[in-house]
Amino acid sequence: MRLIYYGVSEEEIPYIERWRFIHKTPVTIVSEGLSQKNIHLAAGHDGICLYPSVDMRHDEYLYQQLHHMGMQQLSIKSTGVDGVNFDWAKKYQLTVTNVPAYSPTSVGHFAVMSILMALRNIPSMVKGHLDRRSVIGRELQDVTVGILGTGRIGAVVAEVIHHMGGRVIATSRSENPRLKTCVDYVSFETLVASSDVLSIHIPLTQASEALFSPAVLAQMKPDSWIVNTARGGIIDTEALIFALRQGRLGGAVLDALANEERYFAVGWNQNPYFQPLDQLPNVLLTPHIAYYTHLAVQEIAETALNNAREILLAGESANTIAL
Repeated sequence: MRLIYYGVSEEEIPYIERWRFIHKTPVTIVSEGLSQKNIHLAAGHDGICLYPSVDMRHDEYLYQQLHHMGMQQLSIKSTGVDGVNFDWAKKYQLTVTNVPAYSPTSVGHFAVMSILMALRNIPSMVKGHLDRRSVIGRELQDVTVGILGTGRIGAVVAEVIHHMGGRVIATSRSENPRLKTCVDYVSFETLVASSDVLSIHIPLTQASEALFSPAVLAQMKPDSWIVNTARGGIIDTEALIFALRQGRLGGAVLDALANEERYFAVGWNQNPYFQPLDQLPNVLLTPHIAYYTHLAVQEIAETALNNAREILLAGESANTIAL
């Protein structure tokens, strides 16, 4: 068995090499994401691990070529699989797996930090737009924090905020039983209208794309903040910029921007949404780093490799995505 791993960062290499030694399985490391220019490198390998490149959404050739090379699977090294074209994956008989579980505290604690910074007006402070005592902050016990999605990450945020004294309301596909004493579940409409800070923890799907539309943003409190450590496409960014410029929201802390994957290779600040958002005093932007801790990187790399190995050896994996 030989695996190839595309889009490898320097931080991932030691964990991949350790896995390769333990499992006595050759793994070819490629720093660039999968593309037409480097897909030939996959020839002679049995399995592939990767982060979905921009090309994978629009280029059927990549799926076709992997199929012709004898590939049976696509091991995606992230929780989100919105970058995969599942019609083509199914057409070319490629089983897709993801990494549904990795250090939930990496993103969860980052989101909690973002919520606290929002309440204390830190984005404006660090940009030098506020004097020391020009705007007074709010404390958790005086506000309502809304959580959209109470899976592994959203649950961490809810529990931490609750134990720090904040009131937590949430909307989710299903109620998380471990949050019975921490969360009041409400409708999406109530979540939007009642939250002083709203933190997003759902995947990007057809149903959630641009979920925070002009109409939804208009229902939020005029001094409320939105925190997004999930996927940028969940927010209609043009609508968000307009609402912020009009003073209809308190601000935003964004670790994800729409279409960001197109700009990681050339600089995330080249994203057309970056400049208009960054110019706003009440917006703090970070380059999709909420997950980026040593533990999370290790667990992502190893799980992606394990998923590929399981598909090749047993024909199935607990992390298979239904096509």
